[in-house]
Amino acid sequence: MKTWTTRPKEEAHLLNPAFCCTMLTAAIDGYSSVKKRGMTFPLLFMISPITLHKPTRDTLPPSIRTSMAAWLQENASARVLFYERLVSLKPYTREAIQFGMLYNWIVPRSGGLVETTLNESNINKTKQKLIGEARECIMRARFIGRWFAAAGDDYTVMAFWGVRP
Repeated sequence: MKTWTTRPKEEAHLLNPAFCCTMLTAAIDGYSSVKKRGMTFPLLFMISPITLHKPTRDTLPPSIRTSMAAWLQENASARVLFYERLVSLKPYTREAIQFGMLYNWIVPRSGGLVETTLNESNINKTKQKLIGEARECIMRARFIGRWFAAAGDDYTVMAFWGVRP
C-alpha cells in the first residue's frame, strides 16, 4: 500500500482502502444473504466500478427482482467504459482486499470464494457514521452483491457487463 503522504488528496479521500473495503464487505454480505455462500473472488473487482460511478449508481433498480439483463439493455450507458473503470480501479480493489484480509473483514475460502466476518448490523453501524455519497455507496454495494447473487452464475453476471474473469 502507498503511504498516505505520497497519495494525491483526492485518492486518499475517495479511494482509501478502509472505505473501499467497506463497500466490498457490504457486497459480500449482500451476496451471501441471497446465495447462502461466499462471493467468488472475481466479482469483487466489479463492485467499485459500478458503485463509485454515480451515473450508474443513480440508475440502479430499486429491487433485485429487476432482471440484470433487462436493466442493462435499458441502461446501456452503464456498460460504456465499464471495462476501463474496472481496470483503473483494480489496484484500489486489490488494496481494499488486502486491507480486509489484514483486519479479518474479508476471509478467503476454498473454491475461490470470499466471505466476510461482518454482518449486516456491523455494516449498518459503519454506514450510519457516513453521510451523502459515501453512505449511498455502501448501501448500493450491498444491493449490487444481492443483485449479482440473484442474476445467475458468475460468468453470466460478467458477460452481462461485458467482461471475463
